[in-house]
Amino acid sequence: MIERIRGILVQKSPTFVIVECAGVGYGVNISAYTAGKLPDEGTEVVLHTNLVVREDSMTLFGFADKTEKDTFIMLLDVNGVGPKLAQRILSGSTPADLLNMIASDNKAALGKIKGLGKKTCEQMTLTLKEKAGAMLQALGDVEDSGVTGMGAPTGAKMEAVLALHTLGVKDPAAEKAVVKAVEVLGDAADAAALIPEALKYL
Repeated sequence: MIERIRGILVQKSPTFVIVECAGVGYGVNISAYTAGKLPDEGTEVVLHTNLVVREDSMTLFGFADKTEKDTFIMLLDVNGVGPKLAQRILSGSTPADLLNMIASDNKAALGKIKGLGKKTCEQMTLTLKEKAGAMLQALGDVEDSGVTGMGAPTGAKMEAVLALHTLGVKDPAAEKAVVKAVEVLGDAADAAALIPEALKYL
């Protein structure tokens, strides 16, 4: 099992990276959350990893931190959630925010994450509520853990932050830009409005 990988970041995109270790290039699937925390190409990167083995394939998933990896593994316990869907779910929120949504049975917030239908949201909270709460307590993160200055996490704000990540903007710059966009446009603004407004502050 490949639990961790350290090497040179040869290539990166919003969902996939190539990390070269000892002359071997490893293809690693990542979430938008992890993409926003990557260093520049040509520099060293460390990723926590999980190798998913199937009869006809072996797929390596990478994570910016252990919390994201543990959350990914936890999501696989939900009926109907496979590795690819788990990766998409983690692209729609930070791990701590996602754990908060599940632990608090906040199906409305979960439903704002792309790829999650009503039935899957219900299954997630039913299956993972206690486990998510325990993970939050271990993190010392029981309180709302939205992006600093943004209040409680919402789909539009998080989607805007993650969109900036895909454009190569790293935290905390992406978070601060979205905070300013929210101040101008208001809490009701959707991601389509927040993203171009946030770009003005970069």
